[in-house]
Amino acid sequence: MSTLGGCAQNTAVYRLGDSPTAEDRRLLVTFADQSINRSLSANPQDGYRALDQYSNSGWSRHFAVELADRHHLQMITQWPVTELGLSCVVYEVSDQARLKQAIRDLENDSELVSVQRMNNFKVLAEGSVSAQSQKDPYLSLQSSYRSLGISSLHAIATGRGVRIALIDSGVDVAHPDLQGQIKFSQNLATEPADHNLADVHGTAVAGVLVAKLDNGIGIAGIAPHAEVFALRACWPNQPGALAAQCNSFTLALALNQAIRLDSQIINLSISGPDDPLLSLLIDRALLKGIIVIAAVPSKDQSGGFPANMEGVIAVGRGVENHSAQIIAPGQDILTTVPHQAYDFMTGSSFATPHVAGITALLLQLHPDWKIADIRRLLADGLEQVSPHLLDETDGFRTGSTTLAVCPPSQDDCKRR
Repeated sequence: MSTLGGCAQNTAVYRLGDSPTAEDRRLLVTFADQSINRSLSANPQDGYRALDQYSNSGWSRHFAVELADRHHLQMITQWPVTELGLSCVVYEVSDQARLKQAIRDLENDSELVSVQRMNNFKVLAEGSVSAQSQKDPYLSLQSSYRSLGISSLHAIATGRGVRIALIDSGVDVAHPDLQGQIKFSQNLATEPADHNLADVHGTAVAGVLVAKLDNGIGIAGIAPHAEVFALRACWPNQPGALAAQCNSFTLALALNQAIRLDSQIINLSISGPDDPLLSLLIDRALLKGIIVIAAVPSKDQSGGFPANMEGVIAVGRGVENHSAQIIAPGQDILTTVPHQAYDFMTGSSFATPHVAGITALLLQLHPDWKIADIRRLLADGLEQVSPHLLDETDGFRTGSTTLAVCPPSQDDCKRR
């Protein structure tokens, strides 16, 4: 592994974050770089260039080094934020006592777009209860599946063709209920020593979203035929732990990639402090029509961002201090965990993919729907989605190949 003391061209940026003792001395600085190439290949899933091949222009590298010299900073890595047309540089201050002064000096530099501390974020899970391991034999244990009428909804939609970016810790793509369910995966976080990227939290969230339907084992996901992009921006606090953390830089990498991959939904089961760079990227996603769904922290958890951003769908499980626009099942949710196992999970981390999954069902039925349409239908509660859709589709008309589902506020919407 490259040491963090190298410059951008010598450091794999996705390994940034593996030195927690230095994170409180690190800054993210952005400046405009008009030479950034924002184009994608025709097939972003097959032709995507490796992250290390992202090219910083000669001018931006020179400017970043000059800025480090001018302010007596150590340059850790540099990366072009293609969706924003910015170059992002991570610097480290030698001494914690110099941090505030370094920020003030950088903020006075008119050539910079933003200056911020490296923020830390946490997944919103509250532990699990071990569970030992027809169609899906554990389906009867999925209480939320029954209460939301998911089996009925699967008669008309399974999320087919809808692209969901799952920004989380790693997903066990070899789990029998997840094999073939992940369209694209990439590690943008620190790499564990054993190279095992099958993390508990990400695998559990993925199971709620897309566990295989009717495969004779385990459980079934809310949107089992959706296309999931698993972007690993978080890493467990210790090997095998449910608790995981991320930082501003790894989350920025993942959000930028989610936008590049033309995601329709972004699932963020994380929370932390307000973050300028991540706010810019989420605003960019919303501007492009991507539906961003984020978890709200519970009473004893800090943070609130990004669920507190305007335009983001905030999801809780009903025990939060912060305002949640949507309440979804998040208590004792049976889902997948690494090594062919299943577990009951609790937290708004697992309420969030319920909403993301149902949103995928809605977008399959009506690709033209915007976030306002989704909000209107979800406003009365997730339990009302199934009756509404079944009513709108006349009991899912036998033989009909095209179904139009109308937002509840549009009485004159016609079926095709």
